[in-house]
Amino acid sequence: MNALSDVLGHIPPAAAYAVVAAAVLAESILLVGAFVPTLTLLLTAGALARTGHSSLPLVIAAAAGAVVAGDFLAHRTGRLLGDQLRGGRIGRRIPGAAWHQVETLMTRHGDRAVFLARFLPVVRTLAPHFAGAARLPYRRIAPYSVVAACMWATAEAGVGYAAATSLQRVLTLGGPVLALVALMAIGGVLLWRRRRRPLPEAQGPALEPATESSGQVQAGRTRPVS
Repeated sequence: MNALSDVLGHIPPAAAYAVVAAAVLAESILLVGAFVPTLTLLLTAGALARTGHSSLPLVIAAAAGAVVAGDFLAHRTGRLLGDQLRGGRIGRRIPGAAWHQVETLMTRHGDRAVFLARFLPVVRTLAPHFAGAARLPYRRIAPYSVVAACMWATAEAGVGYAAATSLQRVLTLGGPVLALVALMAIGGVLLWRRRRRPLPEAQGPALEPATESSGQVQAGRTRPVS
């Protein structure tokens, strides 16, 4: 485990929540998603909650709240920087593949990309920045940010809580396990959205109810000619 995670077990619970929130916030707004170990941190925080050192709901709330705040600030930063976002000192340190991936997500899914990106390391940091730089209104990405934040924080801290007795093994396998959880969550959301779509209306002119006058006309048309 890294030094930041080791600190959690030696500080009061309130301070531990603050460390979790600060780390997640830093990952979201400083474009340092590749350098802040939030996965290890949340797994450790979840495991410590299992021992009674802290509260799991408060760990999740601290992380989720930091994600929402971070996405908002990242969106504002991207809006201010615009085209300079990628060419900045920190932006140049982000792999080109990550920039390409978030650009593809935004092009295909628009505001929903913020939800999908939350479960992809590094890309989750770039998505709200990119949305801001593209002048996408924050109100459009806010619902996806909130839902993704709650699901992501619950998944990472929850896995640590459930596997507290074998934390070191979870830290090794945490990435693939959480990726599977994320894929299942995304699939469930997409299926739910698909079922909510209204059925396509039947094509062709709608049949109008027959009126008394039209009935007389029709009747007149069917009379035999004398």
